[in-house]
Amino acid sequence: MPDLFLRSYKILRVLKIIGLWISGISLFLMMLFIAGDVFSRNILAKSIPGGYELVGKYFMPLTVFPGLAFAYGTGIFPRITMLVTKFSMFKQRMIVITLLIFEGIFFFLITYYGLLYAIESVNQGLAFPAGGHIYPLYPLIFLVPIFFGIIIIEIVFLIIKNIISDEVSLSIYEESGVLID
Repeated sequence: MPDLFLRSYKILRVLKIIGLWISGISLFLMMLFIAGDVFSRNILAKSIPGGYELVGKYFMPLTVFPGLAFAYGTGIFPRITMLVTKFSMFKQRMIVITLLIFEGIFFFLITYYGLLYAIESVNQGLAFPAGGHIYPLYPLIFLVPIFFGIIIIEIVFLIIKNIISDEVSLSIYEESGVLID
């Protein structure tokens, strides 16, 4: 792999790891919040006001969307390449590149329309009521276009890798499982 390619991917990998940390911290805080709510209901006989809404509108999106790019980049999602192993290497490469292009178009549409919706939600001041208070929702809506945009960048790296590499790959990681450093 060219040195510029690897250095560029390191920057993307840092962004994906930041997203993974955001997801992990959010999952941990959600666990603490729910455990605190259960404790409060059972011991104090009253629930945390708006707990259900806060978990659904804040913690869950913060748990899912930031970690998506990391999960996509590992290549763990099932792919069509499992079905085409009998084809020649050229046909496998063309199938993978074609599928990556379709995925890129699909994720671009999600990113584009998600960004339009996020901008519109800022203009409208989108919020939700929970426990007698109004909480803004529009900042979290930006998670969708940001992290799907990172997935698009990952797809571009995968297409480039499949074009310049001798083998078909759905991950920038080495086949041995060791990260490219």
